[in-house]
Order: sequence, then structure tokens, then C-alpha cells
Amino acid sequence: MFRDSQKFLAILAAITTVVAVSAIAFLAPSLSSAAPQQGGYMVQQSAGGTISGKVLYEGKPVHPKKVTVTQDQGACGNMKEIEPVQVDQGGIVEAVVWIEDVTHGKDYSFAPPAIDQKGCMFMPHVVLMKPGQLKVTNSDNAAHNVHIFSKANRSFNQVQPAGTDPIEISLFRPDTAIVRCDVHPWMQSYVVVAQNPYYVLSGKGGLFTLTDVPAGTYHLKVWQETLGTQEQSVTVQAGQTATANFSLK
Repeated sequence: MFRDSQKFLAILAAITTVVAVSAIAFLAPSLSSAAPQQGGYMVQQSAGGTISGKVLYEGKPVHPKKVTVTQDQGACGNMKEIEPVQVDQGGIVEAVVWIEDVTHGKDYSFAPPAIDQKGCMFMPHVVLMKPGQLKVTNSDNAAHNVHIFSKANRSFNQVQPAGTDPIEISLFRPDTAIVRCDVHPWMQSYVVVAQNPYYVLSGKGGLFTLTDVPAGTYHLKVWQETLGTQEQSVTVQAGQTATANFSLK
């Protein structure tokens, strides 16, 4: 009788182990396909659609602001032209377009975030990045001062002499940070730390495209440093392209 009880318990333990292992194997794919990100966004691929459109300019003609260089002319030149709005074929270049309220979808695919100081200008003028590290390089034969103004992240202020190593700056919270050089006051750029992967810069003619967007209705926004922010509602269906245009002035 005792031996029969031991045999029964052994069989029961084996069955329990098999059931547990099977349950883990069953759950593993769903757990790995949904990786939580900062701010509650979930990486969870599904059949999606596309949002495509233009950011159009309908304001007065834009003229660049001319700034006379009074120091470091050897590196900076004698004159700088600053464009408050870049207009190409009636569209705005380097406007930021994004989906405000998407909660799940594709993973980030932005280029490694980097700014170079070249010809006493920050290049590029607008950077999109996921929360993480920003790399700042000085290619000029002149010292610059990297000064970052951010509401959500720690401010940063450091001199970067010519020929020194790149600076790594931590920006882990979604925000639009301003980058300035206190030595050369015309130098200014923007770093947009995205809260989800659905951010894009408008290109030539103001064209933009957001791909692999999960089906649903969203708030689509656009921002340009001089013209401000605008938003509209857009509905996306799987396998289809939704058109959304903005007009700023």
C-alpha cells in the first residue's frame, strides 16, 4: 500500500511538471512579442497602415535673418543666414510630425542621434531620437559651448574645445530640447526625444510618411519651431494609406 502511494505521488509530480513546462512554452511567444517601453508604449507588431501627407506653408514670404560674425571668423565665416522656416516647393522642411496617442506598434528605428558643430552651425538642425544618449561632436577649429535647455531632462552646459572627443548627453524623458552655443549666439538646434516610434521629419516639399501604424483613430500633430503646433484626427485602416495635410502660416 505504501509503495503504491509513493508510485502515485511520483506520477502526479511528473504530470505537474509537464503541464507547467507546456504552459511556459505556450506563454513565451506572447510575452516576448510585447515589450513594454517608457511611458506605457508597447512594442507589439500587428497589421498596420500608413499615414502620408504634406506640411504646407501659407504664410508671408520668408526671408533669412543675416547675422554678422564678430569672432572666430576663420571657422565661422563673416556672415550667417538663419532661416526661421525652410520652405521648399510650397512645403515646410524639417517640421516634426507625430502620433500623440498611439499605445502599441513597431519598435524605434531612428538613426543614432548625433549633432555636429560644423561651420559654426549645429547639424542637423532638428534631431529625432528615442530616449537615450545624444552624441555631440565639434568639427570646427574653434571652441563651442553645448548648452541644452530641457523641461523634462536635466539641463546641460559644457565647453567643447576644438579637437576634443565627442560628448555623450543623457536625454531619457520625452521632450523637445533646445541646443544653443553661448559662444556663438546664432547657433541653435532642436532635439525631439520621442515618446513613441511614430515621429518623422517632413522632407522636400513638406512630404512625410508614417508606416506600420496600428489600425485606429489618432491625434496627429505637427510642430515647427517658428510656426508652432497644429493637430488633427486621422483614422488608419490596416493595409491602407490615410492622407493628412497640414497648413501652417
